[in-house]
Amino acid sequence: MRTLSILLALIVMGTILAGCGSQPPLKSVDYLDDLSLISDDPCAAPCFAEIIPGKTTFADAVAKVEANKTRFKDLQKQDNPPQAAWADGSKANGQACCQVTANANTGLVDAILIRIAPNVTVKQILAKYGDPEYVSVVQQDYSSDEAVIGLVYPKTGNVLWVMPGNGSSDLDENDPIVLALYFDPAAFGDLLDTATLSKWEGFKTLAAYRAATPIVTPKPTLTATP
Repeated sequence: MRTLSILLALIVMGTILAGCGSQPPLKSVDYLDDLSLISDDPCAAPCFAEIIPGKTTFADAVAKVEANKTRFKDLQKQDNPPQAAWADGSKANGQACCQVTANANTGLVDAILIRIAPNVTVKQILAKYGDPEYVSVVQQDYSSDEAVIGLVYPKTGNVLWVMPGNGSSDLDENDPIVLALYFDPAAFGDLLDTATLSKWEGFKTLAAYRAATPIVTPKPTLTATP
């Protein structure tokens, strides 16, 4: 099972999704058809499938997935470290779509990752949540025709990854959200201490965002003097 690293999730997109062999595409209609980002049904983000980062236990999260057999399938899980992954069960060709990780000490879910079919656009996200506080810029293209940029909403614990096209593309209001990361908003400050983030400047080229000077950089770690 691939490990979802919270820190790498904000920094290196390919690390999250890459498995052994060829990488899965970022955009696919075979990923999960999920409109909860904008519909709040069955719950509002960062809640997903009634799993809430910082509140739902790992055991309860796994039980919720197992109970929803019409929507989810192929559950894989492990307890050390606590993490689970599953696929979209509503389609014949449903692909691996979702992962959760949990804090080994508290047993509470700390992050949720969802690969989303391209049915939600940047325009809809801005209408729902307003402008993002930051953007997370991935400097390297995911593939020859796929590149992403993350819209970061600390107050709601969401990092929403947009695929405008390849590295030469413009960010556009009709670009799809292809992946969502949900965190406990109360823990988001810890994530910001480790992240490199840029200012949201509207619809620009991906190249312009990559060239921009970050406004958030990782805080230095103090090393104890022997």
